[in-house]
Amino acid sequence: MDQKADFRQSPEKAGQGYLIIRATTARGAIPLEGAEVNVYDLLPDLTPGRGNLIVSVSTDRDGNTVPIPLPAPPRSLTLTPQNGQQPPFSTYLVDVRLDGYFAQQYINVPIFDGITAIQQAELIPLTENGRTDSRSPDGERFFESTAPDL
Repeated sequence: MDQKADFRQSPEKAGQGYLIIRATTARGAIPLEGAEVNVYDLLPDLTPGRGNLIVSVSTDRDGNTVPIPLPAPPRSLTLTPQNGQQPPFSTYLVDVRLDGYFAQQYINVPIFDGITAIQQAELIPLTENGRTDSRSPDGERFFESTAPDL
């Protein structure tokens, strides 16, 4: 069993980090209230790009969610070299949606024990024709493909 699965199943060995989603438009100038934010876990045995829904929240008038508590490996794992083991953080998938805007999806958002991460979600308004299918072809997916430089 890998370390990622171990800390999720054993609460006494688990850490906890937090995630705040900041939904805006107009290059970050205008906060978006009421955006639906869904956070999924990314366990290795599930279909790539999807996981189990952990939480669904909405943004407030400032465009922010409340801090979302999420399981993360204990901070002690960040103090030693990894040598091919699981990284010392958890990764999550985040969907952000609001009527009138293209949906955004962020994959592999890292969460560290004891740290509050802020994920900027810049939503783009739909075109005047009102097309609502944001997944094709104009929907965007963002990958955090490299480990953070510690």
